[in-house]
Amino acid sequence: MKDALKTLFFKPSWYTIFVNPYFIARKNLYKEILIFSKNIRRKKILDLGCGSKPYASLFEENIYIGIDIENGGHKNSSKSSDIFFDGQVIPFDDVSFDVVICTQVLEHAEDPDRLIKEAYRVLKYDGLLYLTCPFVWPEHEVPYDFRRYTQFGLRKLAGREFNLIHIKPTAAGIFATCGQLLSAFLFELVGKNFFLRTLMALLICFPIQLAFLILDFLFRHKGMNLDYVVIARKYET
Repeated sequence: MKDALKTLFFKPSWYTIFVNPYFIARKNLYKEILIFSKNIRRKKILDLGCGSKPYASLFEENIYIGIDIENGGHKNSSKSSDIFFDGQVIPFDDVSFDVVICTQVLEHAEDPDRLIKEAYRVLKYDGLLYLTCPFVWPEHEVPYDFRRYTQFGLRKLAGREFNLIHIKPTAAGIFATCGQLLSAFLFELVGKNFFLRTLMALLICFPIQLAFLILDFLFRHKGMNLDYVVIARKYET
């Protein structure tokens, strides 16, 4: 059951709002990467900061390689990394990959500028960078949480090396954002007990998220957002 919930955490269907206290954030991120994955076929992909590789199954018709640092905010036993690296120098040759995916990682990178340059180096010409990171979110994986980015910060960071295709906010709207933050806050209050967490998710977090999503829809998704998605291309200079 725990394994099933973990899978549904990253790939939520509509009904997982009943048990996923992070439904609003994860549903929107999953929707965006699912759309992106449909256009990627027979490519060589690098998942930079892969963790448990939660989205690898979306890219089954591709060569998919994940790298991560040892330990950090998560134990090695929870990671599905093919190779561990130092978090700065990607251990592959120049122009080795067609796509680099980096989801919810840059806020934890000690040197994000160098990491973006390394992503550029290992990408083939005309290759794609797919990047997501939080804009509004509590500190997490402490003490390995170093920053948050606005869309303008992301434009500056990625635009130094890449040609930007688009930057898109996810979970856009003050009510969606606040509902997700409140749900996550209350869920974390109960600690690590699986039974208590399940009750909290069902009885408290579900009604909160549903109510705030309705409000967000009524107010036309106005206000702040939780995350940003960036798609950029490497052009030959």
